[in-house]
Amino acid sequence: MSQIADRYAKAFFETVKEQNNLEAVQNSMTDMRDLILNLESFWQFLSNPVLSYEERCAVLKALFEGKVPELAFRFLLFITHKGRLDILKDIIESFDLLYITSTGQLRARVITALSIEKDDKDLIERRLCDKFHLRMLIKWEMDPSLIGGFHIFVQGQIYDYSFKNQLNRFYQQAAQPA
Repeated sequence: MSQIADRYAKAFFETVKEQNNLEAVQNSMTDMRDLILNLESFWQFLSNPVLSYEERCAVLKALFEGKVPELAFRFLLFITHKGRLDILKDIIESFDLLYITSTGQLRARVITALSIEKDDKDLIERRLCDKFHLRMLIKWEMDPSLIGGFHIFVQGQIYDYSFKNQLNRFYQQAAQPA
């Protein structure tokens, strides 16, 4: 993320916080990030230098006016005016980090080899909460190539408890001369 995106996110976050509208704006920002990640044409719109300010505003009005909190909509128009719509994804990521930090939360991604029961998910979540002393926001995924076990991605760290990793370490150790 860029320093510019961080500055815009921080200023926007403080404004939203002052107006007691954090959760609604956070939800809208998450939806916008999903649009950017999952809809190629939306990303192309954001980064298209050929479109005029008026054209960009017209598209933003059609997409978001009345559908997101007014403050979020005005922020979109503001960054459009400043020519920063192309860094919206980075701004949203910075905003998200400020939000989860301020609410005592931490994001994690857990990838399991197989579908796991709710009790097992709850156990993993409790262990992560105990380790980091924060409430966890966990995204659960499956990857059968792990063979068994799971990976945890949190705070830029990978915790690998997969059977695949154990096999790889065994093969590496077995391949070394005695």
